[in-house]
This record gives sequence, C-alpha cells and structure tokens, in this order.
Amino acid sequence: MAKQICGILGRTADEDITTIALAAHLGISRNTVPVIAAKFALTKWDNGFRKYDVFRQVHGLEPLMMNTVLVSFKTAHSRAIGDGTCDTDNTAGRICLIDELSGIGNLASALWDQGLIHISDLAAEYGYAYDTFRKKLKSGDINLPPIKPIELSPNRVMYRPLDVVLWRRHGIVMNLPKATGSSSGSVHPPSTELSEQTSTRLSPPDEMKSAVFAAAIAATDKKSGFSAPPAHSPDGLHNPRP
Repeated sequence: MAKQICGILGRTADEDITTIALAAHLGISRNTVPVIAAKFALTKWDNGFRKYDVFRQVHGLEPLMMNTVLVSFKTAHSRAIGDGTCDTDNTAGRICLIDELSGIGNLASALWDQGLIHISDLAAEYGYAYDTFRKKLKSGDINLPPIKPIELSPNRVMYRPLDVVLWRRHGIVMNLPKATGSSSGSVHPPSTELSEQTSTRLSPPDEMKSAVFAAAIAATDKKSGFSAPPAHSPDGLHNPRP
C-alpha cells in the first residue's frame, strides 16, 4: 500500500530506533536493512540505530539545524494577520500560507514520521494511475522535484513526501541544511538566503533531468524484488546534491 504523503508529527527529535522502525522509515523490508546499513555506513549500537545518523548518512541532511530553516522558511512564506497594526517582524502575528508546513513544529520529527516513498507511489499525488505515471516518467512529462532522490538501490529510488508535496502543489523547494559527514563530522550551515526560496516552477538542469528520469524508469520497471546494490559511489547515476 502506498505510504501517506503527509504523516503525523513525532514526539521526539532523536532516539535509538529498531531495525523494524528503520525499515518502516526507509520503505523497505527488515531483511534488507543490513544491506542498506552497509551501503550508507550506518552503525547499529546496543539499542539500535540512531535517527541522526540516518538523517546525515542516508538523507544527507543535518537534523540539528532543520528547525532554524523551518522558522525562516515559514517567515518567508507568511503574512501578517489582524488589522494590520501588528509588527510585521513579529512571528507571533504572522501566519504561514503553506498548509503543509503550518502545522509542523519539529521538521526532523515530521520528516522522520513521513518516511521515504517509492517514486512509483507518487502517481496518486500527481493524479495518475500507476501505468500512466510510468509512461509519463518515461517520456519526461513528470515534473519531479529538482532535488537528488535517495537511491537505496537501482530499483528503490525514494523521495521525501514533503519535498514532493511542496514542489508539486506550490512549486517551491526547501533549502534544507546539508550534512558533510556522520554524527561526529562537521556540517555546513544552511544558506543565509532563505528569503529567496524558490517560489516558481524552475526547470532542473538537463543533466539532472536525464539522471532522475533514468532512475525513475529503472525503478518502476524493476519495482518487484530487491537486489543488493553496488557499493555507494559519488560517481554513480545521480549528480551530487546541489
């Protein structure tokens, strides 16, 4: 069954998680977790895997900086409420105009609970039956988010639901903070140009389009089964995350 596009919010930002919980988040079977853990260098500790490691090593994001980005993004896409006499810089007197973001208080928790969704399961969000969606992917008629998907294996190309919703419904992309290493590594801060978030449907570079569509077609053609992926390499199918 396809995963819900918008999940409920989590109670905590970080915690140790079981193999079953990790499998649910990644959208894979529990038997495949060891393969994925090896590919992304995830270490299993006494009490399980760590959420922050998953964000940094699988998603390529820094969870500790997500809420700063969320606040700035909400502010950039909000307007003053009331009679117009409130201070426009007062965040308490503003309302976010993007429904899918307005109820999120902890971005890391929200992204975790939503998990990852297989590219073929985006068909419903785009308003097509599976077969029609696949054909449109093949012809290049699907306007996928201009971000690097998470390729768990050649036949498991995944997206974060929130990224798809924001791009599909609003034509915007969140500038999420990128991680540069594991939990013990350093991270780059998010861009300071958060007020200049994309608000129109920008076309991704042709090279990225070709890579994404190639992965999409392969994923939909090979949806059944899960083969062990080759060793992760920066010279693989996709370009580095912009």
